[in-house]
Amino acid sequence: MNFTDYFDRIAIVYLPERRRRLKSMKRQVQRLNIEDCVQWFKGLKFKEAGQFPKASVRGCVMSNYEILRQAAQDKIERLLLFQADCVLSQRLICQEQSILDELASRSWDIAYFGCQPYSNDQADGKKISIDPTPNRFFSRVDVHQNIRETHFWACQGQVIPQLVEFMEASFERPADHPDYGPTYFDGYMNEIRYRNPDLTTLAAVPYLGWPLSSTSNLNPSRLDGIPGISPALQAVRGAKNFCLETGDFIRHSLLSKNQQVN
Repeated sequence: MNFTDYFDRIAIVYLPERRRRLKSMKRQVQRLNIEDCVQWFKGLKFKEAGQFPKASVRGCVMSNYEILRQAAQDKIERLLLFQADCVLSQRLICQEQSILDELASRSWDIAYFGCQPYSNDQADGKKISIDPTPNRFFSRVDVHQNIRETHFWACQGQVIPQLVEFMEASFERPADHPDYGPTYFDGYMNEIRYRNPDLTTLAAVPYLGWPLSSTSNLNPSRLDGIPGISPALQAVRGAKNFCLETGDFIRHSLLSKNQQVN
């Protein structure tokens, strides 16, 4: 089994002006051998934030919403979504079939292939780790655990139209509305889980993908706006990306496919 067998639609949100991200994502797609099966979605952009925290947040949310809306309309059963800054672990490439076999054998509604391995689910902000499950790629996430960085995730079944309906309702409300108003996309993903505790969420621990180190569209650093510093930051990020991906490739390429997953 491979990704194109298991998922009915694979979508990637991208911005054409982010050339480094796009080049990296095209290489990731080739590594996973899904070039001919990907739906490339040009990210939406807005000049005004509206009720959202920022115009960039509005663009991110509405891009993901539109992909979900189309999937619900087309009655897609399993949907896999990438952001264009996603880097795939060699572990995913080497053990693709085992990873998908596990998903096929388990009950789930939302599955994070790449996310932060902890959650801020306590009032004092204490970070609670999501522990790996022995001999499993994915661990179950408690309903009250917040998940960050939805750069590589999947959903299936009724959760797709549920997300669409929940997001649409929020667009008509102010940001501080008690029934939830426009916010970051991660916020929507966490909130729908809080409101629907029957939804089963899985997260890959250790993660199977991570975000490329690059300038953030949602929360750019002030240093990126300084002409003399920005090129140096790009060089540092490039070196970081090379080291992370090379180290990951060497580490997981040396493992046998039959070796324990954790």
